[in-house]
Amino acid sequence: MNSGIDQRKWLGILVSVAAMGLLLAGDSFYWDRRGPQAPTEIFAGITYGRERLDTTQEGHGFLHWVRIDLSVAGIELYVTPLDPTARAQGWQYRLRQIEDVVGREHLAIAINGTLFTSKYGWWPRMSGDVANSIETVVANHVVSHVWEHTYLLWFDDQLMPHLRPSKPPTAAELARAKWGIGGQAVSLWDGKIWAGTSRSSDSRTAVAVDQQRKLLFLAVGEHISPRLLLARLADLGAKDGMLLDGGGSSSLAIGKGAAGVRAGTVYGGSRPVATFFGVRAQLIRNRY
Repeated sequence: MNSGIDQRKWLGILVSVAAMGLLLAGDSFYWDRRGPQAPTEIFAGITYGRERLDTTQEGHGFLHWVRIDLSVAGIELYVTPLDPTARAQGWQYRLRQIEDVVGREHLAIAINGTLFTSKYGWWPRMSGDVANSIETVVANHVVSHVWEHTYLLWFDDQLMPHLRPSKPPTAAELARAKWGIGGQAVSLWDGKIWAGTSRSSDSRTAVAVDQQRKLLFLAVGEHISPRLLLARLADLGAKDGMLLDGGGSSSLAIGKGAAGVRAGTVYGGSRPVATFFGVRAQLIRNRY
């Protein structure tokens, strides 16, 4: 038996048991967020809300959403950059936990990013494992690769958002993109949901924009259908949007210094992933 693989399995079991203990603890980082949260400006230009979904075939539990005004001073975007040590092994990234990324990169908010594959494809994936993104990613003008089925949400040097319902991104778009995150079909377009959007519920992560008003929307639903998730973002003012990776990858975390809410992982976070999409912002001072 391969002792290295055996050690990975035992370590994975221990990590899972520890994570379950945190979830079951009465004062845990997760269960203290089991009530609705009125829309709250938690950083300058960033508003967070949490609402309880009606229990239907399309979902239940909570929807966590974030609205970012990209025109506010101090707003900066973050997309996971290529990892040099992973590239030396023929890969692109190393798997990381969302709280580690938020802390190390001093982010105000972050969500999980693209679909990915990793060297060790079986459960459990571990932090530090080398991995590849399936969809295209752009980090500070560096393009990871071009996948023909990528729908790319990208931002230019002035943080103007760009998203169109066709694929793949063009060479001209990639040349202008400073930041970009690839996703699945653009099922929200011009404020309307594509009729064929799935009504099957699961943990989901979505990103959306109002390109004219320069607004960015992030959302994680605990148990929600793609149709309902994107419809709710449309209700909040989003015009165009798509899903990112979901299921066990879905996660959202808030950085230190947030006003009106506790920092930490809001949902998910037990599964390390290859890429993250986040925002830096200025603190709100002298409000409370």
